[in-house]
Amino acid sequence: METPSLNRRDVLKVSLAGTAAMALPYQAVLSARTASELDSKKMPRPYVAAFTAPPVLAPYRSDDKPGNSYGAVPGTGAPIVGAAYTGTDYYKIEQKPTQVELIKGIKTTMWGYNGLVPGPTIRVYQDSYVTTGQSRRVVMQQINNLPAKHPTMGYVPWTSTHLHGSPSKPQFDGYAGDLTDPGEWKNYMYPNNCSPRTLWYHDHGVHHTAQNVYMGLAAQYHLVDERLERDLGIPRYDREKARLGRPQYEFPLIISDVMFARNGQLMWDDDGESGLYGDVILVNGVPWPTMKVEPRKYRFRVLNGSLARGYTLKLSNGKPFQVIATDGGFMHAPQTVTTLTIGMAERYEIVIDFADLKGTKVQLLNGGVKNARDYDHTGKVMQFEVGHTVTSTDGNTVPRTLGAPHPVMALDPAESRATRRMRLERSNGLWVINGETWDDVVKSRYEHVFAAVEPRSTEIWEVENSSGGWFHPLHVHLVDFQVLSRNGRPPRPEELGPKDVVYVGEGETVRLLLHFEHEEGRYMIHCHNLSHEDHDMMTQYQVGHHDIDCDSINTCPPTRGTPDDFESADPDEVLKAYEKALEEQAEAAEEAAEQVAETPPAAPTTGTGTTGTGTTTATGTTATGTTTGTGTAGTTATTAPAAPSSSAAAPTTSAPARRGASTTPTPTPATTPAPVTTTAPRRRTR
Repeated sequence: METPSLNRRDVLKVSLAGTAAMALPYQAVLSARTASELDSKKMPRPYVAAFTAPPVLAPYRSDDKPGNSYGAVPGTGAPIVGAAYTGTDYYKIEQKPTQVELIKGIKTTMWGYNGLVPGPTIRVYQDSYVTTGQSRRVVMQQINNLPAKHPTMGYVPWTSTHLHGSPSKPQFDGYAGDLTDPGEWKNYMYPNNCSPRTLWYHDHGVHHTAQNVYMGLAAQYHLVDERLERDLGIPRYDREKARLGRPQYEFPLIISDVMFARNGQLMWDDDGESGLYGDVILVNGVPWPTMKVEPRKYRFRVLNGSLARGYTLKLSNGKPFQVIATDGGFMHAPQTVTTLTIGMAERYEIVIDFADLKGTKVQLLNGGVKNARDYDHTGKVMQFEVGHTVTSTDGNTVPRTLGAPHPVMALDPAESRATRRMRLERSNGLWVINGETWDDVVKSRYEHVFAAVEPRSTEIWEVENSSGGWFHPLHVHLVDFQVLSRNGRPPRPEELGPKDVVYVGEGETVRLLLHFEHEEGRYMIHCHNLSHEDHDMMTQYQVGHHDIDCDSINTCPPTRGTPDDFESADPDEVLKAYEKALEEQAEAAEEAAEQVAETPPAAPTTGTGTTGTGTTTATGTTATGTTTGTGTAGTTATTAPAAPSSSAAAPTTSAPARRGASTTPTPTPATTPAPVTTTAPRRRTR
């Protein structure tokens, strides 16, 4: 392993003069009521700062070219086929240091997507998905322009961008070992072929996910069916009104927590790898903000972006609110609640009605969860200041039903082909799943899996947390699931919708119903307490086949140097490159055949000594040779391979070689010839 590790004896301090440096010193918690070292007079005060929402990022460019291409197969150049799309939106996003004023008069150095903390929101409009089953593809170019090393913690800030909630191909899923180092970039391709929902993109680089997310690498991503939202009459973000600067009634709420060193920089303490609990609550990167609202309904896309802190959200006046969507999209019917428990990485869309609160102030509070480290003001989240007039009554209702049930919610447990059990534990100082860690996966050359499941199959997974000291928010990549039960009882009201993260509380057992669709390959399962994840509370499972067309690390590795202008992502360019490679191969084969025709056969040689008679046939990349001989010499003839029957034929590839091997997959000659030159896939072990 190349990754440095920290324990309770590691104390990284930053001098008071070093206010421009990124300070994440490892430091024990100071007292039961505060965590920060910063002078109390300088600490942010609740409800002083104004609420802000991250900007919506416009595409770098867009096209309306339909297609189903998601890059090229290494070694053959053949297009990788995936979900069909109606066109593509391209985004350029730079991961870079930035200065953020979390404390009045002090600039805290953080890391942001395009220099923003949190990063910009991406919105994908899916209206065509309802009628055609096709959405728009997104190509997100992530450029790692972070420092070569973290200046105080000393680790290399490699990154791996995970679009959490997306049925992405494995090579674009943000696999923990698919690492983009500083100075490298990668084009991630997203099909968006799932129900409208709130997703988020965040760093997932192995062993430093917690630090990178803590530094600011997190943002929301929305799949939006405007027609559905308009028909439902719910509060919604109106892009035309946004263009005109008119009020909006839908907002993201990214809730997180931090602690500060004496110089106002971020301080790091994950309590011996148990989890980081800050004493300052941020909403969209602002400490305890106050938001001015009109006396009407508002919709909030709530994301728990903390590293370890769970929340029990409630309004200070006890007023109920409605939950209309979960991780995987809209619920069949809204659920009215007075409290909402939300673990790390969970997303809930809620509607709060301020109609009867004109001229008042109401706070969104945190009732806390078991075993959280609470401080003076961690019971506060944000404040709403309600005005007296309503600008617009558009989208001011919540209907009794929100459409047909999500497909996973319509599944019957009787359809399950298997029941699997998973234990989440702290064992011998390690965070383990069924007694194993991610290191066991790495040692197996990424071949060990928790489960091998059939595509389009349904299974029940029972997840047990026998510990009394921590809860674990368990995330399963690729799929949505239904929460069947919690300790043998029905799930909480807010869990009656499609999920991809489940809160597994202390001493609890939850039963999940999963359906494996969309893609094949290997996908991760892990605890979303990011310190637990970084210290190897991860495993993986496999859907269907695993091959070089869907290898998480080798199919689409990052590139060093100047980022391209999406040439590698344009389906036309991929096809042109493939056809050009085929032409070059055909020309090379023709030249080889001509050389053979022009070369007279060599006379046979006969000699004495140790002799033998036999025939040896060898197949190479571009030629097949047959050698026949008697004695020590023979006659050799070389012929070119047959030309492919169709340049559009789908290739058949062999499984990728084990880590460290130098071989490359060889396509079936009858369909796609191998290129003249090939490059062994890049593999990394972290």
